[in-house]
Amino acid sequence: MSKKLVIGGAVAVLILVFAGYLFWDREPQEPADDTFTKINAVWAVQGPFKNGTESAQAMRYATKAVGGPESFYSEIDKHVAAYDAHPGRWEEIRKSSLQFAKGPGFEASLDAAKKLGAVVNPNYAASAAH
Repeated sequence: MSKKLVIGGAVAVLILVFAGYLFWDREPQEPADDTFTKINAVWAVQGPFKNGTESAQAMRYATKAVGGPESFYSEIDKHVAAYDAHPGRWEEIRKSSLQFAKGPGFEASLDAAKKLGAVVNPNYAASAAH
């Protein structure tokens, strides 16, 4: 019970920190929620993931490629435990994020992630989202 509470708390902190960032530190040229959507889309096409470590690495590539906030990187480390505790839930999030994996902005971010070392799942090319 306490392990679930700790993981739930970590996820809640991650959401609150990111929400705070979106509210206080967003850049005017691009809405922050669009940045988060792009990060999730670039992260999503790199999966499915074997574990939280793989998922977190994909999230780092996506965040760097999209130009996400520096403060987000410290929160990504917490993602490992959250993913490992609930891989099915994260796979659902990943699949739903694939709907945003399209358009020139996404493609530019994906190219940047690939240059950083991200490996796109070969099944992504055949998916309906692409």
